[in-house]
Amino acid sequence: MEIIRIASYHRRDFDLAVARTNPRDHDQVRGALLRAIRTMSSTLGNLELLPLEIIHEICYLIDIRSLLNFRHVNRRAQQIVRGTRGYEAVVTHALEALCVILRTNIASWFTLNDLFKALCTRDCRLCGSFGGFIFLPSFMRCCFACIREDSLPSILPYSVIKKCVKLSPSRLYSLVPTLKSLPGVYSMDEIVRKRTRIMATELVSRLSLQGEDERTRLTQSKETALLRYMATTSLPYLDTESGGVQYGICCSGCQIALEKALSSSGVGSNACTLLDKVYSYEEFMQHFHECREAQNLWELSNQGVDVAKVSESVRRGGCFNMRDVIMYFNSK
Repeated sequence: MEIIRIASYHRRDFDLAVARTNPRDHDQVRGALLRAIRTMSSTLGNLELLPLEIIHEICYLIDIRSLLNFRHVNRRAQQIVRGTRGYEAVVTHALEALCVILRTNIASWFTLNDLFKALCTRDCRLCGSFGGFIFLPSFMRCCFACIREDSLPSILPYSVIKKCVKLSPSRLYSLVPTLKSLPGVYSMDEIVRKRTRIMATELVSRLSLQGEDERTRLTQSKETALLRYMATTSLPYLDTESGGVQYGICCSGCQIALEKALSSSGVGSNACTLLDKVYSYEEFMQHFHECREAQNLWELSNQGVDVAKVSESVRRGGCFNMRDVIMYFNSK
């Protein structure tokens, strides 16, 4: 673990490129959701006639919005929800994703079970690399490379989709998960976007379209440039066997190697690919034995050198402008 601490870093700029909430709110929200209930006189009425195991299973399988609404009934409900399998792990380790899920109005389509499974899945479903993100329309684990390279399932704004289907808005909303994106700054280009409704075109295409031209318009639209960032958020990986949590790490040595190459005009063909490669701990240790610059960092640290000052990009966690979250959740 000491080698990982010295020779790797987390790409904060990747996290900032997707949907997120204000991290200053997390401690207060987490404390409220995990508050211990010591004394209580409230009950759940006839629901208490069911075995506790059945009640917990119901909580595990109802949608997230309904689960949190149930939690607000009384203290007994709070106690039961907290004891539900996966709840404490999700609130502790996936609170950012949970907040985004709730604020994008996608929570009524997925269960605690769905989110817990995603939390405990390490790799991107599309390419097999370490996946530090979740694609919200389907709760699919994905990596930043697949987000940036537009490898995710196709999504479109509702304003485009409504012109291609015969269904009324209310009917369409009842059939297809609709994500109401958060206002914020998106992509590595740091582009500001307001709220918009987003749908997965694969799900919409199963519905009755007006004709082949409309089906083509769904697949050929160019309005999706930033939507993939607006429809994803960061999600760490929880190893249920060890209890460890991983956010994905990049190689500090590869960043330093690129900086040296830029100063000497000798950038290798795979330098940028290695720079943006995100590893699990196990994968990074394999890479470490092949990366001369990462090994140099380790040797310097053993000589008492403060390696955090070697690269400004490593120290900051990537390249980005300092900014806060744009949070107008009541905006239309």
